[in-house]
Amino acid sequence: MNVGLEPPSGLAVELCKALDSVTVARPAAVRVLTVIDNPNTTAQKVAQAIELDPTFAAQVMRLANSAYYGMSGKIGNTGFAVTVIGFAAVRSLAALNATALDDPKRAVPDGFWAHAAAAAAGASVIAPRFGLVAADCFAAGLLHDIGSTFLHSFDVAGHRELIALHGADGADLSSAEAERFGMGHNAAAAHVLSSWKFPQPFVEAVAWHHHPTPGGQPLAAAVRAGDLLAILAGSAPGEDVSQIRSDLVVAGIALEDHEELIVLTAERAHEILSSLPVS
Repeated sequence: MNVGLEPPSGLAVELCKALDSVTVARPAAVRVLTVIDNPNTTAQKVAQAIELDPTFAAQVMRLANSAYYGMSGKIGNTGFAVTVIGFAAVRSLAALNATALDDPKRAVPDGFWAHAAAAAAGASVIAPRFGLVAADCFAAGLLHDIGSTFLHSFDVAGHRELIALHGADGADLSSAEAERFGMGHNAAAAHVLSSWKFPQPFVEAVAWHHHPTPGGQPLAAAVRAGDLLAILAGSAPGEDVSQIRSDLVVAGIALEDHEELIVLTAERAHEILSSLPVS
């Protein structure tokens, strides 16, 4: 199966040009990405880069002081905040900030923020089952659908039409996006995150989140499971989610564990969403 980090020619060439220019929105956030990419960086150096943008610094502080981390009101400076939430989460927040998704004028798919928060929660909840650090799963879950915002900005009307036909998320939507634009939202996200030098396992996790993952990719497996938990946590009473539950079992989560994990995902998603820069 090829989720494709490199798109075919045609309309996708125009899309790639658009994707490669998204960093210009918030240069300070791009600076944070550069600092974090330095293997010799420190929490203080990252904090100094964050503080170049007071709005972004406030976002980092808000997340660190959220109920999700259990440190409400205890984080008083950016350096401590970076230590609490970790470099992976800061990197993901910087990516969100760089694309100016908190700008009220920026169109994003309906429910984007709620699902991003829920996927981050779900992936972090099950991180220990895959032998992973919760912070890394949180960060990848938070960005797993960022590609949908890129496609939405590229062609708002066209993307809304696809969502109306195929739903707001899922492999069917990704396939329809690939047919129309040359790549799905998972590949679009992977393209940008790879250019921003996100770790390869992170990029692969985003690229594969709608498909059963190959062996040896625990982060990809955790993000896929977290995405499925997010869908279940946001499902309406009586909605047929049998296929989602089956997919979650295939992803490595036993059926008898679903209810507990869904409840925990929903609770943590609410805590995370309250700290995100939702416009």
